[in-house]
Amino acid sequence: MVLAAVAWVLTNTGPTAGELQVIRTYNVRDIVITLLGATGEWTTGENTFLMEFDSATQKRLIDVGVPTLTATLPSSGERPLRRSARVVRGNGPGRYTGSITLPRPGEWSVTVTWEGPVSRGSATFSVPVRPRRP
Repeated sequence: MVLAAVAWVLTNTGPTAGELQVIRTYNVRDIVITLLGATGEWTTGENTFLMEFDSATQKRLIDVGVPTLTATLPSSGERPLRRSARVVRGNGPGRYTGSITLPRPGEWSVTVTWEGPVSRGSATFSVPVRPRRP
């Protein structure tokens, strides 16, 4: 009973898409992926976000299962840095909440993969990460 209550609170409270700013929007085939956050950017350290999957042809959010998000920072001379986000279903179909910790600023390459009942695929796009302001 307690776990059900906690799950309900996590998925039914918190910011809605209307209260957040777009971090990045990316189109792949007939899917529009939108990353949203409180400040409209990712910074070094912990970042929380909302990720939405929209059918461009049907103009509605679509269920894509539970997507994955991995960020990679290319580096010359070193191995690239890779970080995986923790992503869970949000408060409706096609809406997912996540968090990711990014240790360095730079132009990170983000790969999102999904496999749902309506659509499956992957997309790679860049997201700038700024130093966290004190």
